[in-house]
Amino acid sequence: MTHKILIVDDESKNLEILNECLHNADFKVSVAEDGEMALKLVNYVKPDLILLDIVMPEMDGFEVCRRLKQNEMTQGTPIIFLTAKTDSVDKVKGLEMSAVDYITKPFQPVEVVARINKHLIISNLRKQLEAKNVQLQGHVYHLESLASLGKVINETQDVAQMMINAMQVTLAVFKCDRAWLLYPCDPNATSWRVPIEVTSSEYPGANILNTDIPMQPAIAEIMHNALSTTEPIVFGLEHEYKMPPKITEQFAVQSQINQAIYPKIGKPWLFGIHQCSHARIWTENEIKLFQEFGQQIGVSLGLSISVDELHKSKVRLSRSSYYNFIGASMPMQIVYQSIDDVALSNVSILITGETGTGKELCAEAIHKKSEKGPFVVCNCATIAKDLLESHLFGHVKGAFTGAVSDKKGLVYEANGGTLFLDEIGELSVSMQSSLLRFVQTNTFHKVGSHKTEQVNVRVICATNQNLLIESKKGKFREDLYYRINTVEIELPVLRKRGQDIILLANFFLERFALEEQSKFRGLSAEAEKKLLTYEWPGNVRQLKNTIHNVMLVNDGELITDKMIAARMDKFVQHDDVLVEENKKIPVVTINEFCSFKEIEKKVILKCIEHCDGNVNEAAKLLGISRATVFNKLKQYKNHS
Repeated sequence: MTHKILIVDDESKNLEILNECLHNADFKVSVAEDGEMALKLVNYVKPDLILLDIVMPEMDGFEVCRRLKQNEMTQGTPIIFLTAKTDSVDKVKGLEMSAVDYITKPFQPVEVVARINKHLIISNLRKQLEAKNVQLQGHVYHLESLASLGKVINETQDVAQMMINAMQVTLAVFKCDRAWLLYPCDPNATSWRVPIEVTSSEYPGANILNTDIPMQPAIAEIMHNALSTTEPIVFGLEHEYKMPPKITEQFAVQSQINQAIYPKIGKPWLFGIHQCSHARIWTENEIKLFQEFGQQIGVSLGLSISVDELHKSKVRLSRSSYYNFIGASMPMQIVYQSIDDVALSNVSILITGETGTGKELCAEAIHKKSEKGPFVVCNCATIAKDLLESHLFGHVKGAFTGAVSDKKGLVYEANGGTLFLDEIGELSVSMQSSLLRFVQTNTFHKVGSHKTEQVNVRVICATNQNLLIESKKGKFREDLYYRINTVEIELPVLRKRGQDIILLANFFLERFALEEQSKFRGLSAEAEKKLLTYEWPGNVRQLKNTIHNVMLVNDGELITDKMIAARMDKFVQHDDVLVEENKKIPVVTINEFCSFKEIEKKVILKCIEHCDGNVNEAAKLLGISRATVFNKLKQYKNHS
């Protein structure tokens, strides 16, 4: 960095000597021959250090120094006095006026450069220290503000009072004209009403904001924009969004920040602040603090609203099924309500839960509820990593070996609808970068093409991994995690769903009885108890395959506890992983000569058992048709 030095001296010889030696020392030099010129020049030059002669006509160096220290632009700029006098009184006076040094003429150029460098270093260190102090003060204020917010919103259980407390702290911290919380936030509503707190009632619109206001396109657009992201939407002169004229006229809003918040249960709501007195430029620190305010309000207030909403609606607590879900337990009611609340928005959704909990069913239910376009599924774990990008985004002819023609990817097929990415944690890091760009912009390039294409797709992802932990390990991009996790829906494990186990077991029994033309019509009381006591590490998928397998290998009208036990006893659980006992034993063991039909029977039954009761998978492993396997099973039943 080249430092700028201003020399103020009425003697041309001194100016010439100093100018030359400072130029040789790689400084950028400006000169002024008197005090008036210097006072004007500093506003344009903005020097890093000033060499100031004391004895000058009309205005001496002391007066120039005094005025420089009054100027906001130069009050912190180091000043070194130059003088031919050796009087210590002048030196003391100069230092009392906040000069940093005093050089006596005639001077040595080497000494001048050395002193300048020393004071520039000191000045830079001082500026860094001041900046650190400002940063530290800002950090302390940041933490104190969040602590104040947490205190007032946690001291009451009343939702209305929590809202008022949150808005009052927001007003005080951000020194704005209005703070407001809109609940629920629904751009498709015919009217809206926002509770507000104000520092002054003189601004237009303050009174009508607490009444029902017909929905306007400008308001609906603001809501839609806010609901499409987890980050604050900022309106202001130097920001991306400008206040719509109608909003400015009706409510006197000059600048605004708002943020959508998604509680676990209930519709999303909007948190915001207004500046009405002037057009305000929001700083990065203010925007970050506002976002953290929103997050903290979302946790505390969102929980209270969620509980309140659950108590208000008994209907939502009594659904025993929802699209393809079966279950009446409270954990499933929360899932159903979460789907209701987010289905109509365009936000990215992350579905989490153990294997077998129904993540694809959840994604499908969200899509069906939204009633928008096609539903396209991609299992990221089953597609070769080097083919996944082409599979998702398509490719052009000749992009790679085997690309004999253009191909449209899954994102194109999902245009106008939903793209469901299952096992998102299996993506390679490079593929994560491509997906991040797509999720952020809805734009992509086909493999082998530089043409940018755009679609309108809502992305739903699913995983049985903890992606936040994976991001800390460097295996999953943190920015992608937060981008796909605008809303998270966590599916409960089967062992925590209580009587849902019996509902599901009966559902699967009826379904498979119809498919297999079986005589089974129900579960014995002992069988139900057996099902309820099992841990179900494989969740709903394991329960489904258990019922199917029991029906295939047994006869009767009621499934008994002994049938269930015979199936379950083949499995043990180690460290939350399902492991089949005797896994290393050969598929079938023959201890004596027997007919090929008997060997065939043992192999088929053992293979079905190996596939956890899944006849389709068993048929694939055996290399025969599904119908053949079923016919064989019927033969074994008839001859048993």
